[in-house]
Amino acid sequence: MANSKRKCRFCKSYKLLADGFVTPSNAFFCNREHATQYAYPKGKAIQAKEDKSRLRARKAQLKPKTQKLNDLQALVNKYIRLRDQEKPCISCGRPNDQSHQRHASHYKSVGSNSNLRFYTLNIHASCAQCNSSQSGNIINYRIGLIERHSLELVEALENAPRSRRYSEEWIERAKKVFRLKISKINALQ
Repeated sequence: MANSKRKCRFCKSYKLLADGFVTPSNAFFCNREHATQYAYPKGKAIQAKEDKSRLRARKAQLKPKTQKLNDLQALVNKYIRLRDQEKPCISCGRPNDQSHQRHASHYKSVGSNSNLRFYTLNIHASCAQCNSSQSGNIINYRIGLIERHSLELVEALENAPRSRRYSEEWIERAKKVFRLKISKINALQ
């Protein structure tokens, strides 16, 4: 009987196979107490991971809708800054030379046009001075939009419906879409 003794995974001592306990995964232990003590830290880590994922899901459910909209807006703004990183400011034409902060500027404001809040043709990268200090520098923004896209697009933006309510399911789907777009742009760099 060459295999009559086996090494216990917990205490590392050799025992006769008949005196020990073999698990379904063919692990040998001196007794059931050693098996549970050996598995306990691993089971505890698995349980902690499951608890953490449940807590994360619960926190996401409890997050107010306005916070979810703000999180989505941050993702959209990041996407716009990445998309337009090689282009100059839409309003003043200042090139992106990394010497100044860039914003994702809306042509039609979020407050009065919730329908266009996440519409990427309504949002373009602009320098912080144009977006913050000059309230978007709208006159030059309109000229830049016509040059980049067309007069028809600008008129469509100006005549678009003004309000929209976003469902939480739509917000979650949009977050996934923009995360995917951001990862694709980052992969190309």
